[in-house]
Amino acid sequence: MFSRLIDTEIEYIKKFTENHENKDSIKFFDDKLPNMYTHNFTFIKNSVCENDIKRIINEELENRCSGNKDFLRIEFNGTFSEDFIKGLPITPEVSIYDYMWIEPQMGNYLSVNEGCIVKKAISEKVLKDGIEVDILANQSGMGTEFAAKRIFRKAEVYTNPNSGLNFYVCYTSNIPIGNCELMVNNKVAKIEDFDILEEYQRKGYGTTVVKHLLKEAKGNGVEHVYLITDGEDTAKEMYKKCGFRKVGEKTELFFDLINHCKL
Repeated sequence: MFSRLIDTEIEYIKKFTENHENKDSIKFFDDKLPNMYTHNFTFIKNSVCENDIKRIINEELENRCSGNKDFLRIEFNGTFSEDFIKGLPITPEVSIYDYMWIEPQMGNYLSVNEGCIVKKAISEKVLKDGIEVDILANQSGMGTEFAAKRIFRKAEVYTNPNSGLNFYVCYTSNIPIGNCELMVNNKVAKIEDFDILEEYQRKGYGTTVVKHLLKEAKGNGVEHVYLITDGEDTAKEMYKKCGFRKVGEKTELFFDLINHCKL
């Protein structure tokens, strides 16, 4: 089952990127937004041994530095030992993410906030509301300008009727207060970019959105639904209460190259 989640994760990234793939890795890049970390990275496949992983990282560091790039981001579905990290030529920032999984029928047992309405962004009005909410939710972490560039880039995919990626907006009293993505791929659904504005959190809106998405997934014949969280994700406890459980890990290595390659 976990391999199906990984396949769906790769298909999701491909919606926003071009890629070069070989037997060991997939290099993703988005020329429209080259500074967006999640669209520009190298994914190392699970079949690769530790020595080859180190070789790939060293080659990517050399390529990124020679290309005058600001960063290198590596993803691997698993974890690295402390000795492995210490042995790299540049010490990266290490982040561990959890794959959280649920069966769509579990949504039947979730309660809702009756004042919450969830709409799919199939009209310009709902899409505009979702974009505004996304900027509000992310501007403190990434700055207003980049938050806007990011969501407008993603909206290019939302508005493609063949993308298979749907955008949802959460309302209360006709006020947009949250948004989320849902992508279905071969009976697996991915939930991504789930935001509820801070002043509306812990009031049942997030659970209501989850219930709606699980219902949508079930209606599309989905067998497995997943999302990815990190240790600092404030919504992680909500996901657990909804019935999501951890089924795997992903490690991100982030190399800041500004102070190492541009001296």
